[in-house]
Amino acid sequence: MDDQGVERRALASQEIARRALVGLVASAAAAPGVALAFQETQPASATTDPLKYLDAAKRLSVKTRVNGQGPFDFLVDTGANSSVITAELARQLNLPRGAPSNLHSIAGSQTVETAKVASLTVGKRSRENMTVSVLPREQLRIDGVLGLEWLDRASLLLDFKQRRMTVGEGLPLADSQTVIVKSKLLRSGLTLIDAFMPLQRLIAFVDSGSTTTVGNLALLEAARQNHAVLGSLADTELRSVTGQVLPGRTAILSRLTLGKMTLRNVPLIIGAIHTFDYWGFHEQPAIVIGTDILQRFDTVSMDFKRNEVRFRVPG
Repeated sequence: MDDQGVERRALASQEIARRALVGLVASAAAAPGVALAFQETQPASATTDPLKYLDAAKRLSVKTRVNGQGPFDFLVDTGANSSVITAELARQLNLPRGAPSNLHSIAGSQTVETAKVASLTVGKRSRENMTVSVLPREQLRIDGVLGLEWLDRASLLLDFKQRRMTVGEGLPLADSQTVIVKSKLLRSGLTLIDAFMPLQRLIAFVDSGSTTTVGNLALLEAARQNHAVLGSLADTELRSVTGQVLPGRTAILSRLTLGKMTLRNVPLIIGAIHTFDYWGFHEQPAIVIGTDILQRFDTVSMDFKRNEVRFRVPG
């Protein structure tokens, strides 16, 4: 599984983070040359819609039924290769255990217990006879995670404005505020999108489970060579969902271009992150776009039929 358990530690520079978030802007293809500042939105009112939920880390989650019981709060993680359930919920539902398996996170690979699930259901979408990893709730901080093997090629809408996530339903049509970025679905299920920083093409993918945008060491080296890093770097730590701690460094990327949209003063954490090694992106400059960036759009749509990711910029 990928870095949906990432969190910033107190060692990170608060001034750098504050300056970066204030300066984050986008130039939309619909209005060339116009800088659009992302604004914080107010929490939506309470709702009984089973597909509406927002956890403490501002990651959109869904109400999920496990073997027909629930609903429980699960995260849909577009960067996770497998699904996960908490040990507490597995015991509550008396799920049969499977063979131990390797779970991949930002800090490395770790052997974990597994459980067998007859069905995992969100709305009208259901997958049957799955084997999922098992982790303590204090590490996962949510009832479970739906990974790429559950999502498959289903469309996904992250609606941060309405605090809504939908899976496998029709996506909204692009309008004048929508920026379309071409994507490529790999055999692994991971979706890559067109991305550039100054003078350098990047490997990039959207990770709805990561609280933080992260880059690899190859990105840092290229950014330094191309003078794309603003200011100095500060030491920090990343904590994986398995409880492992990885040293990292906070940085501000001067520009990140996605399709015809440019984000400026982009905050990210850089380190020797296992996620990139697992997906085969060790030597290529690569970035994982987390919810700290995603939540600044009204919506983010992943359309696998058209091979595109659509970002709707706040109007």
